[in-house]
Amino acid sequence: MSFTQHGNQDYEFGFHSVEAAAIATAIGLKPQTLSLGYEPEFRAEAQDENGEVATVVLGPRKIAFTMNGYVVDETLLKAAEAFEYDGRYFIIENLKIDESNTDFKKAELTGNSWLGIEAPAP
Repeated sequence: MSFTQHGNQDYEFGFHSVEAAAIATAIGLKPQTLSLGYEPEFRAEAQDENGEVATVVLGPRKIAFTMNGYVVDETLLKAAEAFEYDGRYFIIENLKIDESNTDFKKAELTGNSWLGIEAPAP
């Protein structure tokens, strides 16, 4: 895809075509949106003698994701367990496929990426 961006050049437009194509090839879904939520894997706190929090420990960040897009290979999509994006391994936990008589077939994936879990060796 080619486009010309006018105005503030600090903003980034959409998926890079190479990244979107790699996801489509890997799992059968051409992504439109990928929402990433960064949150600690765990949280622990200790209280003082008054019951007030005296210290907090936050674990490394995991990434919760939601991806929406067009189905390009339904068989591959239904069998997909994970994909790689931006150097991270994303494990698919939920899949929803939307069928409509006014639009193309779409799907939504949700799951997580943990810093310590990498893609299995081929």
